Amino acid sequence: MKHASLTAQTPQELNPDESISDRISAAPLSDPLYYLRNLHAVFNWVLEHHTDLLTKAEQRLLAAAMTPPAPAQALLARMIMRKGELFRSDKLIYVEVPELDSALADLQGIDWVDTEPALGLNQVASLCRRQELVALLQQQGRSTSPSQRKDQLAAQLEGCAPRQGEGPLQAWWPKAPFRAIRLQHSELIERVQLMFFGNLSQQWSEFVLTELGHQHYESVPFTPESRAFDHRRDIDTYLAIHRCRQRLDEGDAPSVVYDFVPQADDNPWLEQRRQRLLFNLAHSAERQGDIPFAITRYRENPLPDAQVRYCRLAEKHLDSAALINHINSTLSHIHQALPQLHLGRVRCRLARKLKLDIEPQSKTEVPQLLLSIPYRDDERVELATLRHLSNEEHLCGFYSENTLFTGLLALLIWPALYAPLPGAFFHPFQAGPADLFRPDFVERRQSMIDELLGTLESGEYRDRIRRCWQQKFGLSCPLVFWPALPEELLDLALALIPSQHLGAIFRHLLNDLRQHRSGMPDLILFDTQAGNYRLIEVKGPGDRLQDNQRLTIETLLEAGIPVQLANVDRLATP
Repeated sequence: MKHASLTAQTPQELNPDESISDRISAAPLSDPLYYLRNLHAVFNWVLEHHTDLLTKAEQRLLAAAMTPPAPAQALLARMIMRKGELFRSDKLIYVEVPELDSALADLQGIDWVDTEPALGLNQVASLCRRQELVALLQQQGRSTSPSQRKDQLAAQLEGCAPRQGEGPLQAWWPKAPFRAIRLQHSELIERVQLMFFGNLSQQWSEFVLTELGHQHYESVPFTPESRAFDHRRDIDTYLAIHRCRQRLDEGDAPSVVYDFVPQADDNPWLEQRRQRLLFNLAHSAERQGDIPFAITRYRENPLPDAQVRYCRLAEKHLDSAALINHINSTLSHIHQALPQLHLGRVRCRLARKLKLDIEPQSKTEVPQLLLSIPYRDDERVELATLRHLSNEEHLCGFYSENTLFTGLLALLIWPALYAPLPGAFFHPFQAGPADLFRPDFVERRQSMIDELLGTLESGEYRDRIRRCWQQKFGLSCPLVFWPALPEELLDLALALIPSQHLGAIFRHLLNDLRQHRSGMPDLILFDTQAGNYRLIEVKGPGDRLQDNQRLTIETLLEAGIPVQLANVDRLATP
């Protein structure tokens, strides 16, 4: 049988003005080999734009993967897109691979599969079905129980291994009803995935979701600087951090994992990932009772969250006078409101203990609204409150919580949000810039953001936001939840919320997007007759304001924005 050859295309000269989506897109699902086209697209993209980050051997392997007959390429793509690297031969049956042995031979010839891999008994057990494990145990003269789970049978099998080490499947099980196949170079595949997506959380399914219409993305111009990584050592650092996170999740002691953490990196976003890993190690150690390790790791970590945890732990275990000096120093260079609040509380407690004169933290009085309303067991108290307050024709309310103002902000600064800055966008399946929640997000776009926020004074912002809503509706964006931003709400917000109020809210959000995108009041109530609005935070019986909610409400009140706290008692439904 003669097969059509699906080979890599010759890389074209990069056009800097061409969008990523113009250069790569999901293959149509009507194509039976759509998944192979998608894999080719990724391999070609990496070979074209990341050649300098690959060794010569890796380049040859990727190019070779696109040269055998179509069935072999299809089988390789299927294996790459499945989980793990070990497969049963009877689980590799596909219509587009009519001769499995021939396809495997082709792939073994280019070093992409091993058809006789050396296995440990635990790997043999992982390939077996439950009944097969029972049969293997019976061959070893071991009894089994019908109630035993597969993992229990596997553990029992490992315990009676006739030999140690590894060997081919036939050595463990001469009459095995299948062959074991190992996909080679899983580390290279992981590296390719990381270079293309810029992370290891996105999967090959992104192509399918896009083709099915579940996801639509903004088209962003691609430049040579748009890559996620500039140096191979950056990828090595990312993968080392990822391995440490895996080890921690698998139960390794934090102090053991710490020995494998890479050194500080001069790449800002990689260094932030490393610091977050160190925070997780310290937090895990704290939960496990290893207080000295946790205190040391927290103290040397510049992340605000780490400093808060350090001060809370040190308050219980270290000298109070030294700690209060540390807090004063830390507060001088932490600008986020929430960690400032938490550090301030520790400082106040220490001051009382040391009999120092420190001005207590002030609290803004929040206007209260006391309500007693009926609502069902399956009804949210926020929706019941909204129904109760929207009881007149000229009152129109929405359960907007953390969706309205983040959405309006995104619509206003959309050009800055999707600006093709270095390291922000590097493939066509990104909902937002990679640096969206990093500390320097605003700083890198300061002039663009300032210009767009300036339209709040000129009044141009209304047309900009409305036009962006019409043009971009449905595109994936981490700051916009489209179902919660209908046109009616958009029009009311633009008509009845003063631009000065929007400006204050937008600046609050941009001060710390990661933290401040949550904590906004639950409801917005428009009075079309009076031409005004108010925001309402709803608390049912036994509920109270969280720190981030109080900070947001205090910020809004200081800006003259009408906010009320609705304390709701429940009346029995008739």
